[in-house]
Amino acid sequence: MGKVSLTLGGVAFRGMEVPEAISFGGRQRVAVQELLGGGRAVQALGVDEGVITFSGIFSGADAAARAQLLDAARAAGVALPLVWDSFCYLVIVETFAAEYRKQNLIPFEIVCVVVNDVMAAVVAPLASLVASDLAAAGGLSAQAGISLLGLGTGSAAGYVALQGQVDAVMTGSGAAVSNAAGALDAAGDAGTGAGILNGLNAGAAQLAAAANMRGYVNRAAANLGMALA
Repeated sequence: MGKVSLTLGGVAFRGMEVPEAISFGGRQRVAVQELLGGGRAVQALGVDEGVITFSGIFSGADAAARAQLLDAARAAGVALPLVWDSFCYLVIVETFAAEYRKQNLIPFEIVCVVVNDVMAAVVAPLASLVASDLAAAGGLSAQAGISLLGLGTGSAAGYVALQGQVDAVMTGSGAAVSNAAGALDAAGDAGTGAGILNGLNAGAAQLAAAANMRGYVNRAAANLGMALA
């Protein structure tokens, strides 16, 4: 799939994690009545969404942590956004199977049951924007110290809850930066000053990540027709 952006909940897939193919689809439920003398009457009863399946290989220093995050999503049974290219679904992870080979090499397979096809109600061009924004937010989540696990595109509740987390982190890291700046001015020696400066830089990085993350999540929600405070 090349450079296609793929995200599931709080996990943005990258490198070998991006599958070569994603299986999706379903069926149309129909009622078929065979008529006397030949012929039949067919009535469409509605869409029956199938499962979405794909596989890949987690790699890198955080391979195990990312695999555990998806396994936690399976265990929790919560609805998560699954987005790639112009596709956007609300799904529940039915099956997550991984094979731990090395700390940085974990092949996996995922089966997702579709709760809702978001794109049935959202125009296709918006899907790529939503996918891009959620992927960007997912990329910032580790630095911001915020998990996107439990975020669902079908309801504004998940976005509102996430917004609260982001605001809390921004308030906390902003206060930490302010306190560190004051302590730096009062530092009596170079060693103490260096330690305070490291903390200040870490707090500033977290604050920046959370602020950027808030913007991406809010824009994704807006593109899905959700009005957040």
